[in-house]
Amino acid sequence: MKWPFQHRTTAVDKAHVSFDGRDYRIDRGVFDPAVHLSGTLFATHLANQEWDGRSVVELGTGCGLLAGVLADRGASVVALDISESAVICAEANLSDTSVEVRQGDLLAPVAEARFDVIVTNPPYETRRSFRPRYSSPDFLSRLAMHWRSTADELVLAFPTDSIDVLDDVGFDLDLVARLPSSGRELGVFTAINQRVPT
Repeated sequence: MKWPFQHRTTAVDKAHVSFDGRDYRIDRGVFDPAVHLSGTLFATHLANQEWDGRSVVELGTGCGLLAGVLADRGASVVALDISESAVICAEANLSDTSVEVRQGDLLAPVAEARFDVIVTNPPYETRRSFRPRYSSPDFLSRLAMHWRSTADELVLAFPTDSIDVLDDVGFDLDLVARLPSSGRELGVFTAINQRVPT
């Protein structure tokens, strides 16, 4: 299988990922979707789905890779991240797109908005990271409680060997794709909001 991305590091300690002809710089302190293969695996999966005309909010955008892939396929995207470094990086990477990048915690920056889909590749390190600011211990539980107030569908990437973590925080998800890698298998999970019509 030929991957639609390339990864390189420059002399100034900045990594770059190219995906579908778009170059994404990855500043220091920003999640690298190629080093942590889940980002590029998920982007490859999303690139093969239909997004034209859909409104999407991406949680934890990092360098903006997923938001860029979605926008390039016709979605209207708002990309969110709690990290100021990530927001600055994503804004630079997505400056030639219609993606709106906002800083804030979870769904707070879009509290009054409604979207077709939430897309996220959440932090899921199960061991203590050398950079703990990348992880949010309650991200998944807060997302499980609040996503239905914002979107009609949730699309989430998560290791298939840790599905019990998703169950434990209250998600009711369907596994729609298994993305093999050299490390942990990545699952793509979805949930449809079963709102009662008003």
